[in-house]
Amino acid sequence: MSTTATVAHRADRRGLSRERRQSLVRAGVVGVSLLGVWLALATALRGRHLIPYPADLLAQFVDDWSLIVANAGPTLEVAALGFLIGTLAVLPLAAVSVLVPTLEPVVIRVAVAIHVIPFVAIAPIIVITFQGEAARIAIAALQVYFPLLIGVLLGLHSADDRALDVVRVTGGRERSALRFVRVPSALPSLIAGLQIAVPAAILGALVAEFFGAPEGLGVVLVNAQDSLMTDRVWVIAVTIGALATVGYVAVALLARILVPWAGKGAMSGTSVAGGATGDLSRRQAVLGMVVSTGLLLGMWWSLRPVFGLQPFFVKSPGDVVGFLVEGNPATGAPAGEFWDAFLTATGQTAVHAGVGFVVGTVVAALGAVVLVATPGLERVVMPFAIMLRSVPLVALTPLIVLLFGRGLVGVTVLVTLVTFFPTLVTVILGLRSAPENAIDVVRASGGSAFDAAARVQVMYAVPAITAAARIAVPAAVSGAMLAEWLATGDGLGSLITLAAVSADYLTLWSAGVLVVVLVLLLYAAINWIDTTISRRLGIAL
Repeated sequence: MSTTATVAHRADRRGLSRERRQSLVRAGVVGVSLLGVWLALATALRGRHLIPYPADLLAQFVDDWSLIVANAGPTLEVAALGFLIGTLAVLPLAAVSVLVPTLEPVVIRVAVAIHVIPFVAIAPIIVITFQGEAARIAIAALQVYFPLLIGVLLGLHSADDRALDVVRVTGGRERSALRFVRVPSALPSLIAGLQIAVPAAILGALVAEFFGAPEGLGVVLVNAQDSLMTDRVWVIAVTIGALATVGYVAVALLARILVPWAGKGAMSGTSVAGGATGDLSRRQAVLGMVVSTGLLLGMWWSLRPVFGLQPFFVKSPGDVVGFLVEGNPATGAPAGEFWDAFLTATGQTAVHAGVGFVVGTVVAALGAVVLVATPGLERVVMPFAIMLRSVPLVALTPLIVLLFGRGLVGVTVLVTLVTFFPTLVTVILGLRSAPENAIDVVRASGGSAFDAAARVQVMYAVPAITAAARIAVPAAVSGAMLAEWLATGDGLGSLITLAAVSADYLTLWSAGVLVVVLVLLLYAAINWIDTTISRRLGIAL
């Protein structure tokens, strides 16, 4: 080795050591800061028994170790099976959507509709249809499939147009383009989607246990809350977060072992998940809308004759239309009474979901820039983000309400917790998709990592940001309704929950169907924005 090479090698080693030391220092600062905030909150709220001290939490963890071990297995089994089934359902759907572009809007509309149905409406149907563990697995799978579908479609559409042109010019068909270009390009998005799906599956398994299960961490959590055992609630919450973090890291490690080349040296496209709608003719778009509507109505109608569900619980499309037009046949209440209540509640939920979506997206996007531009910080911060995503809002709501109140601020915090994590992971993926040579130009010009992120990487992350919005908008609506049920007592969440409690299933189904229609309209608006941005970005590139 020459003297010059030796000096360069030593300089690289010194630079690497310096970077590692800086990463350790940042990790230490973040860890100490979080511990300080924890101690401060525990001291300030010690009379309310909402936050335990670290020593008390550790002691409770030791006492509950056997209980945790006994109940973690059933929860993880349901989460793993839901994760597997959701993944196996998504991959062929995404592939078919790319091979037959006319079907992509149909697949996405059906996925959005099922994803945004209020949980208090769909959970009893699932529990009755798939009894026992099968019902819990189905609920966990439903939590997985939507963010994973959007992530995989984002990856399949992010293939470099020049590589696709090479396949087509050489006589290859769309199947060849999918196999040789789109699938390799989609691997980073698939990995990110799987990382989002891990905490979603665990959360789905926990929520499923709320509706009846003989054992599991969700059962322990509910019993601890009912018994006002705050320390045990926090132990279960931390355990859930730790399990989700292990799953998140396991996906990343498996990706490094199985596909170490994923995301390296790839060029970025500007298409987005669902963006194929903009390339369809008007006739194809109308056909897709008709097929989507017919498929959703057919699935809805089949609930009673196919699955044998009782008319008292499950209302047909005809029942809902009659209720919306003529009123409640059981009570004689006019249709206008429902519409007045629904429109008022919709306005309240729109404010809650809109503000939460904007705040969650901005915070997640800024956080992604900071994490990408600051080496080593992601390893410290991400476990806390995963824990916040994995813990059910039922467990966090009392603390959030106490700290931020039951008004708009408290609801915004709750909705932000729902939208933050998937947006963060998706935007980080987008930032890292920027070509290294473009980033090197900024660095060679004396720019910092933040300069590279702001001037180069953000531009390449625009498709990821719009894809994240596709996940976050339905999540914001669902999160707002959940917050209204748990905290505010107003909005669509309260309207639907009160209808469920009072067995007013006409109101429940009618409100639920209208919520689905509104979210589909919002999704169509996002699709139009996606298409416009993608075309302009493609011209700019």
